[in-house]
Amino acid sequence: MALSLLLLSLAATAAALWQQRRSSRELAAVQLGMRRVAAALLESSRAEAQLEDLRQLQKLAEQGVAFGTATVRSVHRGIASIPFGILEAIPVTRHPTRIVRSLHDQISDVVYDSISGGNKLVGSALRLGLKKQTAKGDKEQPRLDEKGGEEA
Repeated sequence: MALSLLLLSLAATAAALWQQRRSSRELAAVQLGMRRVAAALLESSRAEAQLEDLRQLQKLAEQGVAFGTATVRSVHRGIASIPFGILEAIPVTRHPTRIVRSLHDQISDVVYDSISGGNKLVGSALRLGLKKQTAKGDKEQPRLDEKGGEEA
């Protein structure tokens, strides 16, 4: 009888140890899965922060080019008006100067409008690219299968 109790006790202890070892393995697998998800979330957070930095940089660059173009246009117009004003004050050169000034202003308007349009076009393309990158990142979020590991 004592031997039966000893064997029964030994069997119960072995079963408990086996169950504890199995539980330890499962716990380790769950912990590994959690570390993977935490790492993926951290990476996703960093990527989103970088995208936001790029959005802000794009916005500032576009505004900077627009401001710079408007400033140069204004200064150019002001500097060009000095000799045109002098030549228009002289009766003999007034008519040809007005023609040249008009042509000058039209050409410079086309140049500055082209720079502004190109800046807006590049800005729009960059914003579109950043939106696509954000949408692409949303599709790549990690998911777990039923076993606690990442899906392939």
